[in-house]
Amino acid sequence: MKKITSKKLTQRLAQYGAMSAAVMAAADANGQVVYTDLEPDLVIDVAGQFDLDFTNDTFVNITIANPDGLAGGNAAIVFTSSGGALAGFTSAGYQYPFLMAADDAIDAATGYTATGARGDLNYYGCAYSNSQWCGDVTDGYLGVKFLNLSTGTTHYGWVRMDTDVGGDNLMVVKDYAFEATPDTGIAAGDQGSLGLNDTAFDGFKYLVDSANNLSLRAASALEQVVLHNVLGQEIMSRQLSGTNESISLASLETGVYIATVNIEGQTKSFQIVKR
Repeated sequence: MKKITSKKLTQRLAQYGAMSAAVMAAADANGQVVYTDLEPDLVIDVAGQFDLDFTNDTFVNITIANPDGLAGGNAAIVFTSSGGALAGFTSAGYQYPFLMAADDAIDAATGYTATGARGDLNYYGCAYSNSQWCGDVTDGYLGVKFLNLSTGTTHYGWVRMDTDVGGDNLMVVKDYAFEATPDTGIAAGDQGSLGLNDTAFDGFKYLVDSANNLSLRAASALEQVVLHNVLGQEIMSRQLSGTNESISLASLETGVYIATVNIEGQTKSFQIVKR
C-alpha cells in the first residue's frame, strides 16, 4: 500500500485533494455514513500533524499530532475543537482515548474525554499507565464526537490509524467516516453500504469544477442524481439519461452536500463542496 510522508502535514482534506482522497457516502435506514479513504495513506512523521475536517466546511474538528522536542520522548496526541471530544475517559486530569476495534459503538452512551481537551493516545512510550494506544498499533479506531460549527449539530465518527511511538515514531491515518444524521451513532469501521454489488459504477467519476458544475461520467447511462444537505434535507433532484451529465450548482448556497447517483437500479453517494 502506497504511503505519503511529510514532516509538516497541516493540511485539511480539501487541501489534500491532489493526493486523490476518495470521499463517498452511503445511505441506509438509520442514517447516512460519509466515508473518506485517504489514498495513499497519510503518514505523520515526527513534528507533523493532520488537521481533519470531517465535513469539509473549513472548520477543523480534530488535529492528530506527532510532536517533536518533548523532554521524555515521543507521543501520539489528538486535539479536539470546541464542542468536540474523543471516545475515552479522564484520569487525574489527563484525557485517554480508547483504542477501539471494528464494530465498537460510538454514540451518546459511549464514554468521552473532556470537551475540547487534548487526548493522549500514547505519551512517552506509554509511561502513563492509562494510555490505551501502546506498542505497535495497527488498524486502531479512534472514536470522535464533534460539533458541526456550520449547523450547530453533534455528530459521531471514527478514524482508523496506526501508531508506533517508541518504534519508528510514525503515525498513519488510513480512512475515516462520520454519521451525517445529527445525534446518530456509528460503528467503528462502518463505511455505509459501499462495495456491495456496485458493478454498475465501474468507471464512474465525478468532479465539481471551478464554475460549480457537478460533472458525472459513467460507462452505463446515469438515471438520477439527488442532493441532500448535511441535515439530510433534499435540496435538488434531477433525472438523467446519458453517460456524461453536467448539473449546475449555481443556485445552491456555499457548503457541503451529499450527492446520490442511480445507475441501473444501484446507488452510490459521495460528498461534494459548493464553493
